[in-house]
Amino acid sequence: MKGTILLAEDDRNLRRVLQATLTREGYEVAAMPDGAAAAEWLVTQRADALITDIRMPKMDGLALFRRCRERHPELPVILITAFGKIEDAVEAMRAGAFDYISKPFDEAELLRVVGNAVATSEVVDREGASAPAEEWFGMVGGSPAWLDVRKVIEKAAASPFSVLITGETGTGKELVARAIHRISGRRDGPFLKINGATIPPTLWEAEMFGYEKGAFTGAVQSKPGRFELADGGTFFLDEVGEVPLAVQGKLLRVLEDGEFERVGGVKTLTVDVRLICASNRDLKRETERGRFREDLYYRVNGIPIHLPPLRDRRVDLVPLTEFFLARTCRELGVGRKTLSIGTAEALDRYPWPGNIRELENAVARAVALSDDDSLTPTDLCLGLAEPEAAISPADVEGERFHESVREHKRSVIRRAIAKAGGSKSRAAEILGLSPTYLSRLLRVLGVEGKGNGA
Repeated sequence: MKGTILLAEDDRNLRRVLQATLTREGYEVAAMPDGAAAAEWLVTQRADALITDIRMPKMDGLALFRRCRERHPELPVILITAFGKIEDAVEAMRAGAFDYISKPFDEAELLRVVGNAVATSEVVDREGASAPAEEWFGMVGGSPAWLDVRKVIEKAAASPFSVLITGETGTGKELVARAIHRISGRRDGPFLKINGATIPPTLWEAEMFGYEKGAFTGAVQSKPGRFELADGGTFFLDEVGEVPLAVQGKLLRVLEDGEFERVGGVKTLTVDVRLICASNRDLKRETERGRFREDLYYRVNGIPIHLPPLRDRRVDLVPLTEFFLARTCRELGVGRKTLSIGTAEALDRYPWPGNIRELENAVARAVALSDDDSLTPTDLCLGLAEPEAAISPADVEGERFHESVREHKRSVIRRAIAKAGGSKSRAAEILGLSPTYLSRLLRVLGVEGKGNGA
């Protein structure tokens, strides 16, 4: 299964066509007749992408989009709009919608947009764009390492220069980009984002700069790109190291002159956009290897911000854990839970290779599976992500340890499937995993969980 798509469409025939098309491509589709039904479905279940018509009874697509922005901010939303009436969809994209498709839609375009949305959702699952929604612009911390970063964020927001955010996955690069936008003089403008890891190399130029009708197969009408939509605001380009070398020159031109042309177009367009980039790669090394233009590197690296890993922010571990604990209990509708004696020490001993996102998932999983009022180190399943390479091969107990970890994983997964009533999709949500990743774990660990997979 490629992923789960939530579909909201009041036209029965179109709903059936879309469902059949997506199912044939390997997606699991939950089809709803209106926005209200889709919103209700999202209360208890999780999707990798939402496709919604704009015009519907009860709750239209724009109202559904606004609700998702509030309650499910990481869910990519794709809007369906009538041909020639794309103004609402474009404004929604400027407000954070993932993309739109027009009726009558082209199947290749539909599958391309959905594939990009699901890929974006998988990246969020893996790297984590979410973090605390309290304290300072959505970020919690009082450690010296974090306070130093906060000072740089404030200075960057007050400047007009491009920003390059670096750091390990899960350290909160998107939250930093949003904070810069919200503090800056562009706060009233749009905030557009795109993740380079989700864009096929052949479509980079079209995604960033837009295209004219007939520019390529599937281009049934002209469409603005991300830079055009971000005019007057901020464009967050995550994984900038993925930009193909052939497109980097055009990106440099936008940064220097604010000018570009759509794919297949001859008219020069001008925009006023503040670019914030992020990368897990060492871009300086990429320039030395000829994979990234040196002039572009110096342009995007106007103000560098490096985010420290969670292991270098030990002081922040307990405050972050307590925040996630309170929020998860509130979201799941369970009684207040606390951290047991010894949990703080266990948190400090663990290396947290997945950083803030791993901590968030560990807490959510523990709350969902625990029946007690306090969480223990065992509930947090910290051994699940312990790197096996950290154990010396010379350790004669090594293999026994690894097998005990694998058995612990099996036990946690079986408990989650049982708690989910046999639904593996719901079990994946409880565990904080994508359904696809859980399926791989089931195969690798040899878990025979009873369930319908729904």
